[in-house]
Amino acid sequence: MNCRTRPETDRPATLLRSALVADPRHDWLPIPLLVLTLLSGVIDAVSLLGLGHVFVANMTGNVVLVGLALSGAPGHAPTGPLTALGGFVLGALLIRAVPPHRVNSRTLLALCAATESVLLALAAVSGGARSVQVLLCAVALGMQNAAVRRVGVPELTTTVMTGTLTGLIGSRAAERTAPGDLRRTLSVLTLLAGAGLGALSVRLVGTQGTLLAEAVLAALVALSVSTRRAVLRQSTAR
Repeated sequence: MNCRTRPETDRPATLLRSALVADPRHDWLPIPLLVLTLLSGVIDAVSLLGLGHVFVANMTGNVVLVGLALSGAPGHAPTGPLTALGGFVLGALLIRAVPPHRVNSRTLLALCAATESVLLALAAVSGGARSVQVLLCAVALGMQNAAVRRVGVPELTTTVMTGTLTGLIGSRAAERTAPGDLRRTLSVLTLLAGAGLGALSVRLVGTQGTLLAEAVLAALVALSVSTRRAVLRQSTAR
């Protein structure tokens, strides 16, 4: 009887392990990527509530905002979303310029998170100049998106949820796996939680305080990825 019930008891833990740490190609990278997803939710809440109603992580919204501004819709100026789009493109181009054969994906992710931490800290102390803050944050998130894309963990983009939701809802059973569905679900829920946490943080500690907290979070991601990579290198050397 215990033999029958044990797999049912262990299944959630086994599924979680399969989704987050069991893939030998990516090791435990889904965990820091989920942390970056949380950061993306927080930063877009900050940019919407504290930096002039623009997005710095999800660019689809900015394209819509630019369209509204160009059509003369009242209350919509193109400056903010265009600044975010330009910064995002610049950040993505910076990652694109890093040769894959020179820097592996784990090292790139760690360097990107460290740079992101610096940029977010600079945005926090930039004296309240919104355009500068939007630009710095958008460069940071453009780098993050490009680095995560190069890392290539399935179903974890850290920002774009349209494709994630489509895969979760619209894919046929033969095209899906339980670990993949769990990663998609965790990704959506983590971004949602990040947005709520960001809104709460802006109310409690303000835009600058929230940006500083995000800088610390990005630094912790950089440290964790670097430490794990060092451990893997040591174990391989043995």
